[in-house]
Amino acid sequence: MGGNPANIVMQTATNPLSAIEAARYREAVIPPCVLGFLVDLARQQDLDPAPWFAGIGLTPAQCVDPEQRVSFRQAATVIRRALRSTGDSALGLRVGQRESLASCGSMGFAMMSAPTFGDALDLVPRYHQVTGSLLDLRVEVAGSRVSLIASERFPEPDLVCFFCEELFCCALQVARALLGPDCRPLWLEFAFPPPPHVALYDHVFPCPVRFDAAMNRAVFDADWLDAPLPTADSASHHSMVRMCSTQIRAVPIEDDAVSALRAWLAGRLDMPVTARDAAHALNMSERTLRRRLAEAGTGFQAVRDRLRAQQAERWLRESDAPIARIGERLGFSDAREFRRAFKRWTGQVPSAVRTTAVRPDR
Repeated sequence: MGGNPANIVMQTATNPLSAIEAARYREAVIPPCVLGFLVDLARQQDLDPAPWFAGIGLTPAQCVDPEQRVSFRQAATVIRRALRSTGDSALGLRVGQRESLASCGSMGFAMMSAPTFGDALDLVPRYHQVTGSLLDLRVEVAGSRVSLIASERFPEPDLVCFFCEELFCCALQVARALLGPDCRPLWLEFAFPPPPHVALYDHVFPCPVRFDAAMNRAVFDADWLDAPLPTADSASHHSMVRMCSTQIRAVPIEDDAVSALRAWLAGRLDMPVTARDAAHALNMSERTLRRRLAEAGTGFQAVRDRLRAQQAERWLRESDAPIARIGERLGFSDAREFRRAFKRWTGQVPSAVRTTAVRPDR
């Protein structure tokens, strides 16, 4: 497959995707929290999670980096391989039970500081993406019932059980952290049939569970919406909501191959690395890396040059280091070579950027 991503038709494990969906499927916008829990779980069981990441431009170590983002494609691949490797159909439950209000990050703290449970719940549809969720969420109130409804972002029938178990386990942990152990759903509904490990549900979910339903949802008594939260704090709440908004807006929309390469290159801008080096580090062939970059409308050198240009501008504006020294930090042994490259990248000479930043040229 070559050309612009808009012309690509991709396929999940079982379903074809439209061109627009295919591009979204590979956008690296999801915090890798769930994958991080999977990696921890594997290591506690003396399992090596590295094979789960082969060929996808991601490593287990990156799953604990708060700045890292992964695509749905990468997350689904790792989870599918983990399920096959461990033979444990209940992995979703095990991951979800390890999560907490704190593992929801800024949204968790925004919920904790909200005035009421209803105010906390209102944050979920707007900001659940910052938690690394793999399903889309909405809240519906109908009479005396309020429902937290989860829908598939992409069609992955073999993974929907994992996704729902992880999410609703986490949701239950969060509700109890906010309101205490008496808070529980009236019932749960899942759109999939009973899984092989269904006997575990009695120990995990303190309510009736219905399978083969029309949707995936947790149904609560709407009276909980007015319950005040003992951890409410107006100033902290507004601060955390602003942080959630900033995190949502700050995520760059880029293909996961570009994101993976950019992250790998970031600490090697002064090294004479090649596409072959990058492909080896990212667990894929050089041909695959180049094809994936071409599909995203870029190439290895273009990504590297863009990073070096951004870093050079940052150092020129924020430090007093000599221009020649900045060039050395980016792998240039000759200051004139760096100046020519910087002019090619940005259309400006380094001294002009430094003048704009009101710093002396050296």
